[in-house]
Amino acid sequence: MKEFLYFDKEPTSSTHFNRSLMFGESVFETFRYKQKLPVFFSDHMRRLESSCNFMGIKFPGDFYIESLVEKFVKNHESEHINNIIKDLIVKVLIFSSGGSSYGDLSEKSSVCISIKEDDVKSNHEYSLCLSKNIKASFDPLNLHKTSNYFMSVYEKRIATNRGYDDALFINEKNLVVETTAGNFFWIKGKNVFTPSLKNGPLPGIARNIAIRACKSNKIKVYEGDYEPGSIIFPEAMFITNAVKGIIEVTNLNNTTKPTRTNKLFPKIKETFYSLLEWR
Repeated sequence: MKEFLYFDKEPTSSTHFNRSLMFGESVFETFRYKQKLPVFFSDHMRRLESSCNFMGIKFPGDFYIESLVEKFVKNHESEHINNIIKDLIVKVLIFSSGGSSYGDLSEKSSVCISIKEDDVKSNHEYSLCLSKNIKASFDPLNLHKTSNYFMSVYEKRIATNRGYDDALFINEKNLVVETTAGNFFWIKGKNVFTPSLKNGPLPGIARNIAIRACKSNKIKVYEGDYEPGSIIFPEAMFITNAVKGIIEVTNLNNTTKPTRTNKLFPKIKETFYSLLEWR
């Protein structure tokens, strides 16, 4: 999948994002652009602004970012037939520049818009292994999407080398957290379960939508502390993120597979995509 990068101010030197290069001082949001901005675009912007405030990076404003996204999407020369863009993955990155000492403050920010054209079908047989490394529940960066993404990259590579699609993080208390790129849910009986935010998962936009989808179907959602061994005989397991939506998991660590009784999962999935307005 090719990636195209567009900048609000064409960089003439590395000083435009020196603090991002040297200290990983940058934040991002990723979403699907299906011929229009996502329905929950404002939620992405609120989280992006919160992350900027946390890291001391100047937030350029919702309208500015929205204008950039629309501009670059409009001017993007698609490689699809007849230049018709139907489905894009858009990533908004905010880079930091400033003093060269790691304790210096961010002085300026710049925006990069990444555009990918998605033409790959999702793997319907998605498998997870347990992570080799723990994800600390007390890490304040858990609340933010920063460019320091190597632990997820590392665990994804390990999972792939072991024949899995992704890894499920476990924290220092041996509790389930999330995958390398999404929140994790499972269904047992008439209820849906997902790790509590206090255990370290990102408060995902798609996670919130999934919870809303459950509640609209009068399905109880329990956010709690769960060890991997508690996920036994689930009706279904699934991952949520703002790019792929819902991904059904059919194998967890070669020990847990869904019964696929298809009672609740189809309802949740249908409502989820209805809330996203994905067609």
